[in-house]
Order: sequence, then C-alpha cells, then structure tokens
Amino acid sequence: MESKKVKIGISAKQMDDMAAKTEEPVVMNVLCEAMITDDGDNIIIEYEEFLVDGGGVTQTKLIFSKNASHAVSLMRTGLVEMACTFAKGERFNCAYRMSDGIGLDFCMVTKDLKNTLSYEGGSLFISYTVEVRGLVVSRNEYRLNIIKR
Repeated sequence: MESKKVKIGISAKQMDDMAAKTEEPVVMNVLCEAMITDDGDNIIIEYEEFLVDGGGVTQTKLIFSKNASHAVSLMRTGLVEMACTFAKGERFNCAYRMSDGIGLDFCMVTKDLKNTLSYEGGSLFISYTVEVRGLVVSRNEYRLNIIKR
C-alpha cells in the first residue's frame, strides 16, 4: 500500500432545476491538500471540506477500483454523512444526513463520468442530476484535478 499527500483542485457547479432559467449556477472552486492511496486494488482520495457556513469539518473519500474506474464511490462523514456511487447512465439512491438530524433521500443520476485518476495524478469529471421523487431538482458538475504530486 502506498500513500502520499497531494494538492487537489475541485470545481463544482450546481444549477437549481426548479429555479428560473435565467438564474446563474452556483460555482465553487477549492484548492486543498488530500491524501491519495493505492491499496493494490483501489485508488482512494481523502480530503476535508466545510460544507456548511460556520459548521464543522466533513471528511470526503472518493474510491474506485483500478480495474473499474468507470464507477466512483463518494463517502462523507462528519458534519454531513452520505454515500453514493457514480457510473455513467446509472441511477443510485443516496441518503444525506446532517449532524442536526435533518435527512434527505434522493437519487443521483450520472450523465457523464471521465476518470483518469491514478496514484500518479490525473482528473475526474462527473456530470449528474439530483432527483427527488422522480423530479430533477438540480444539475451538477464536479471536477477534481491532482495539481501537485
């Protein structure tokens, strides 16, 4: 097993599908440190996020099999807890829980996924929608780039 610290850049874009079409998307760009691990079978990228203003830390972990990089699992623990999987053309149920007890259940539908991540670097792009009871409530893009190895 090999692990090392890396610098990553994350860009996320969310467009509320219930809002007026003229509303601008919410865009977030972050640079942070992460730990990347190659355990022989999987690549694991772990980093910390502050997902709620004034809130605590959420630990985020991306995991995918080196033999099946077309499917990526995302797990969050801490202030926010959730687990979901992204695979192009697939729909997965997802539960999202906040530390104050508020919980949401929804589906993530992956429209596109491009994954070139490896222990040596690369990038991940995911385009997906969030559905609640069959209605699309947001369209989203997530990009992660390893900037410094």
